Amino acid sequence: MKLSEMNLSIWEALKMSQYEIIKDGRCEYFIVTSEFADVTEHFAASELQKYIYQSTNVFIPYFSDRCPRRGKEILVGKAARDNNADIDDVGDEGYVIRTLASDILIAGNTPRGTMYGVYAFLERFLGFRAFTKDVEKIDALAELTIGSCDIREKPAFEYREAYFRFAWDTGFSVKNKLNANLAPIPLERGGKFKFFNCHHSFFDLVPPKYYKETHPEYFSVREDDKVGTQLCLSNPGVVSVAKAQLRRWIRENPTCKVFSIAQNDEVGYCQCPNCRKIDEENGSPSGSIITFVNKLAEDIEKDYPDILLHTFAYAYSEKTPSKVKPRKNVIVRIANIDCHVGAFFDEWAKKGDNVYGARNCRLFMENLSAWTAVCERVYIWGYAVNFRNYLQPLLPIKEFAHNLRLYAKYGVKGVLMQGNFSYGGDASMGDLKAYLFSKLLWNPDADENKIVGEFIDGVYGKGAPYIKEYVRLMSEAVSDRVATIFDNADAEYYSDELIAYCDKLFEQAEAVAETEEIRRRINREHLAMEFMKTVRIEDDERRAEAAENLKKKVIDHKLTEINERINLPLSFEYIKKSRYEKERKNWYNMYYIVR
Repeated sequence: MKLSEMNLSIWEALKMSQYEIIKDGRCEYFIVTSEFADVTEHFAASELQKYIYQSTNVFIPYFSDRCPRRGKEILVGKAARDNNADIDDVGDEGYVIRTLASDILIAGNTPRGTMYGVYAFLERFLGFRAFTKDVEKIDALAELTIGSCDIREKPAFEYREAYFRFAWDTGFSVKNKLNANLAPIPLERGGKFKFFNCHHSFFDLVPPKYYKETHPEYFSVREDDKVGTQLCLSNPGVVSVAKAQLRRWIRENPTCKVFSIAQNDEVGYCQCPNCRKIDEENGSPSGSIITFVNKLAEDIEKDYPDILLHTFAYAYSEKTPSKVKPRKNVIVRIANIDCHVGAFFDEWAKKGDNVYGARNCRLFMENLSAWTAVCERVYIWGYAVNFRNYLQPLLPIKEFAHNLRLYAKYGVKGVLMQGNFSYGGDASMGDLKAYLFSKLLWNPDADENKIVGEFIDGVYGKGAPYIKEYVRLMSEAVSDRVATIFDNADAEYYSDELIAYCDKLFEQAEAVAETEEIRRRINREHLAMEFMKTVRIEDDERRAEAAENLKKKVIDHKLTEINERINLPLSFEYIKKSRYEKERKNWYNMYYIVR
């Protein structure tokens, strides 16, 4: 073969490895689904069509494979054109993006996986990003060409929830591959990992209003012989009532996959002779809990093999039982509430007990290791917000990322990262954290700095350099520090000088904002520094005046709460009354009545 001929062959091979979807304003491809495609796959195909049009201004027709082939095709779904997609290795929610002879395949083992594959295609090849429920970005392309590929991805965690109220938006959740329990994700959008109550549920299971008077023995007995705030888990009557109630829940909620059988958010676990015996044999009060949950799990597993039961290893039940093990259809969720967020949990655990927080991190790591060794499905309840002050910055970016990687390393199957979830509440850079978690819960090895940078560029426009510097400084301030989710605004890691400097950064960002909408986004985040400045004013009169000005701005941004479960007027009265809210009473309220 002559050199010129050889070069031509190489060129032709290279050309064949390029799939020119759109060129010179024209498209030779068609989007094709199976004639048996369900609503999710049809929705996925329409999303592909819509966003390609937004990017290129070229409309790609889509139709069923019942129609004859008209040209090159983008096949959506594993059954389209009987393509024999080899995708067993991507699980229920994973996908492949694969080039065939002249076609392109986007498919998952489930319709939801196919839909995630479409969004991944848009992200990878068209620069699509859904930063918030209201802010999206896609590249403006004159041409759309992809190279030969066989992309296979699946999530690190089967359950992924960014527990921020604004992250429960359907579009945001689906586009960022969150299968969040609390987001209203209909079947058309792939459905979700649906819980029937993911919280404390013992008194839902055996309601005191029905049984407290007639069957006081159903409720926990304490050492002082008073009726406690949990159930007597060894009582046969409790087991019988609980089984019946659980089956009722399952029948009435056929779309739910997980049902919570979890201790109340109280102490007072049962210390009757039978419960105490079980717990002593297992070296932990988790013994009676797992024994009880196992009885319910065994009762339903034949009739409902796909249903999972969810319980907590929390507070008094953190330690694993030494004998009984959770059944395969039982989820155990542990919480890192006692760890401080500015730490790599595994590294801080190695420090001596003279270092604050080391013992708590060590206990958490011991529990994480122990539960993942005996339980097939361990979930995490993580925290990413200051419950005392929503507006107080809490941005340990690298720590968040590290600890999520840690969970994946230990084989954790699901993670909830809790921010503010109250109605009318907002947290400092909550949108950023929700977006960051959505990406890391799918792939914990993703570059957290790149994710943060893309978000800030996409949301804050010309103000982005100043916001990036703010996030960097706030992240460094809390990094490797003793920082908790209940710190007051006088936390030593936020110096007055740092707050003043960051306040100027926001002023600079607002000054260069190119639109009123972007300026307002920046101004909303500026509230964090205004809050920190206000509560640090020593003079009562000046602080009261500053508090009133801050309240007006908070109301203007339609926030109704800046503290967990405290109404707005009362929150500002506390600010006026005490420099650092040290006189506040009964602040430790964690849960809302969802309305």
